[in-house]
Amino acid sequence: MKQRAFRLLVFLAVLSLGLNFVPSVLSQPEKVKIVSYNWYVDSIGYLVVVGEVQNVGSETIDSVFLSGAAYTTDGTLQSESYAQVVAKYLVPQQKAPFYMEFASDDLSWLSLGLDRIDFVINQASATNNYQYPYLTIKESSSFISAEGEYWAIGTVQNIGNQAAQNIRLIGTFYNASGSIVAMGWSEILSPASLGPSGTASFKVGAFDMNQTIVPSSYKISSYSLLVQAEEPILSGTAPSLPPSSDPTNSSSTSDPSDSNNLVSFSPQFLIVVAFVVIILGVVGTTLLLRKHKSAYGKRPKSKSSRKKK
Repeated sequence: MKQRAFRLLVFLAVLSLGLNFVPSVLSQPEKVKIVSYNWYVDSIGYLVVVGEVQNVGSETIDSVFLSGAAYTTDGTLQSESYAQVVAKYLVPQQKAPFYMEFASDDLSWLSLGLDRIDFVINQASATNNYQYPYLTIKESSSFISAEGEYWAIGTVQNIGNQAAQNIRLIGTFYNASGSIVAMGWSEILSPASLGPSGTASFKVGAFDMNQTIVPSSYKISSYSLLVQAEEPILSGTAPSLPPSSDPTNSSSTSDPSDSNNLVSFSPQFLIVVAFVVIILGVVGTTLLLRKHKSAYGKRPKSKSSRKKK
């Protein structure tokens, strides 16, 4: 009885040691989080959700794919959709917008009242690559056209020593409360190849947000901009650069954390390690108990049984 209790205690101790690895794996924070989102029905009758994600991890994220599920106030799942965050190579703490359409021939269920959109980050892959970071917003301003379109305009300058190819700007537009209400992106800037010290003009509009007819909660009061270039894509750790000269805008020159250089393991790998530790511990415990038993030999017979012989 004592030996069985001892064996159980040892087993539980080994099991506890192995499971110490598991909570840290399962509680790993998400690499990407949804910062804010809003929805509206566009001019062709699609339900559109605009949102903003942030890289809250310690590594650069290559691409972000996410899905959304629309629920009405009665708790019914009505529609699902998918989207890709339009910016790539998000460094730690950097934000970028997404545009998700729920296309349907029948959106009559919206009359029940849209309660919420539940999001799932389907893919957020880490990478050692990063955007060419020497493209800075030299100046920017905004205006509303006679048709009610909100535009951000300005100039981008290449302050590096390489030519940047196919530059585009991505705009995120916020209401007075700081929540995203719209997003948009520019055409590829001209010239398509911007050499060192070169400049190019940009114009980024807020999709769907006619400022003359939208409710006050969708009025745009601020915006941020990301500069994206198809080439060159660099590898390693992005250098630290001075902030943009325009404090209203956020450029794509964020500096990733030095923790990118640390060795990291995937959650799957750590879970496997944890269970290997458990199994080895159980096997080791069994062998130890067998050795313990053989060292003391078999239990001696009682006096009464020896007398019978």
